[in-house]
Amino acid sequence: MLVGEAPGEQEDRQGRPFVGPAGRLLTQLLEGVRIPREKVFITNTLKCRPPGNRVPTPEEVSRCLPYLIRQMAVIQPRIVCLLGATAVTALLGSDQKISRVRGRAFREPGRWFFVTYHPAAALRNDRVRETLVEDFRRFRWLVDVEWGTEDPGRWAPGVMRKIFVGEAVEPRVVSEDAPVRVTWEIRSVHPMFRTDSALVELLRRFLLRQRQLPPSTSLEVFSLQGLDASGRSVPLESSECTHLIAELRLGPSASP
Repeated sequence: MLVGEAPGEQEDRQGRPFVGPAGRLLTQLLEGVRIPREKVFITNTLKCRPPGNRVPTPEEVSRCLPYLIRQMAVIQPRIVCLLGATAVTALLGSDQKISRVRGRAFREPGRWFFVTYHPAAALRNDRVRETLVEDFRRFRWLVDVEWGTEDPGRWAPGVMRKIFVGEAVEPRVVSEDAPVRVTWEIRSVHPMFRTDSALVELLRRFLLRQRQLPPSTSLEVFSLQGLDASGRSVPLESSECTHLIAELRLGPSASP
């Protein structure tokens, strides 16, 4: 599922999302990573065009958000690509600035969120266009990782190369006492997955594979700590973070 900002002039006339110049660029970006447009559901945060094609107000976003949430409940997308700041604010919160989170994956129960710029921004700026091309390549990698690691007993060939940019290092259980203690060297994890929620989800999938547990197994985290090369505590999302230390419990099942 792809979520943009609001209908433009052409979209307002035709009653369909992304049919104008930005929509044509979106189609090219999807085709460039071998994702046919007809295989994804495309919508906007707002369902009506704001007067003068201005940026939607927070009140307009809040009024339209329940409709978008219902769409997601019906469609049940496993990956949602957020195109632009309005979609990011609506679904990830106003504290998430797109310049800081673009090209990165976030996890909530049952689905991934991936962030990039709105294609309309690339129509005015070639550098944004280059960034979009790179981000859609990452988006495709996220699709491959989602489908390639869903079965703990049978990961797709090559999926590790899309999780790591260097040597693949899996988490290691260092204590079986309750709660289980795990250490993971994450310095080579792809930047796309260097968010707290994405790292926890990848940690869950690695542990399910190592222990041959069903995909529905839940992961309850009691503590989560990031360390730099000197052993000092740093945020997991920091570029200095090299290790993740977790205390956790694997449960029998979890609802999506």
